[in-house]
Amino acid sequence: MENDQTTELYERFKAKLETVSGECYRVNTSIEAGELVCKVMIEKGIKNVALLKAAISDKGNFKNLIEKKGITVYTDRFREVTPEAHAGITQVNYAIAELGTLVQADADANVDQRLCSTLIPIHIALVSTVNLIPTLKETMATLHGLPQIPGFVGFITGPSRTSDIERVLTIGVHGPKQLVVVFVDEEVGEGA
Repeated sequence: MENDQTTELYERFKAKLETVSGECYRVNTSIEAGELVCKVMIEKGIKNVALLKAAISDKGNFKNLIEKKGITVYTDRFREVTPEAHAGITQVNYAIAELGTLVQADADANVDQRLCSTLIPIHIALVSTVNLIPTLKETMATLHGLPQIPGFVGFITGPSRTSDIERVLTIGVHGPKQLVVVFVDEEVGEGA
């Protein structure tokens, strides 16, 4: 992707995500992503976080950066810790510009990925900018072109929203109340 096209896709994604109350940022490196994530967590008063092992967070040394800020980091036993965790950090596979949607895709239904992205009040999603795809149609073609079609594919568009309770919009009933997406331009490999 050319830089101008990447910037245009990012701006489209960000605009769509912000219309559904999501937050979106873009940084150059994994280290910058870690610093930004720490800043966001401090601003939101997060005291503990479930951190799922991923390429961006490993390269950015997130665990040490976060712990230096006095925030407890959980890196395992997610079934036990996510019900009480203030936030979860995961790396998603793709982002769809036209929808402001993130895509999780795994060979199997990765329980830890789902716990750290849906059972917590704030989901911080990391995504490699190279995996920003213009349309849903192109995303589906990408998924179908993988060597093995994923057994689990999840789409995330903003914080959890529902209007099924007396047609009143409610945030956070079936998932996180807040979604923060951080795009990282540096190529670091696949996550999650």
